[in-house]
Amino acid sequence: MPRRAQQKLAREKVFDVAAELFYRDGIRAVGVERIVQEAGVAKISLYRSFPSKDDLIVAYLENRRAEFWRQWDEAFDRYAAEPRAQLRAIMTYLAHRTTQHRYRGCPFINFCAEFPDVSHPGRRVAAAIKREMRQRFEQLAQALGAPNPRRLANALSLLVEGAYAISQTFGTGSESPATALAWAAETLIEAHLAA
Repeated sequence: MPRRAQQKLAREKVFDVAAELFYRDGIRAVGVERIVQEAGVAKISLYRSFPSKDDLIVAYLENRRAEFWRQWDEAFDRYAAEPRAQLRAIMTYLAHRTTQHRYRGCPFINFCAEFPDVSHPGRRVAAAIKREMRQRFEQLAQALGAPNPRRLANALSLLVEGAYAISQTFGTGSESPATALAWAAETLIEAHLAA
């Protein structure tokens, strides 16, 4: 196998192992030694692709962000002409997602809890996805004719963030309060539109 192909394969192994471990066990709990050991590569292979653990963390967060929006667009673009149906589909999906077995919470919230230093480069990625979600909710609120789209978007963001967080305190499954996300969003939207 050519050297460039070997380096690419090693990078992919390192990244895949790190991404799984970071989400499952927490970023701070996972050291470089463990990543290279489980990936079956030399430490130099990691550092060729990711000069530091922080670079690997940022790559992980950027990948999660891109994958999240890819799945979001794929699932919800079909409702583009029906903002109410789109919001219902989004909230139903998020309620389902946050109550699944092995769900470990939002990777961006998890990262921020582990890395409170706002100067960490990963904070830029975490903040960007949260801003984009609020912006998307605001666009949907405008399409619904909400009297205060920003306020409704903020409230919907709070509901979603609550569902992400509560999954870690109440657990997952049919007894989780996160199962009420779609109902809570629908109730909130009705109240806002009636105001």
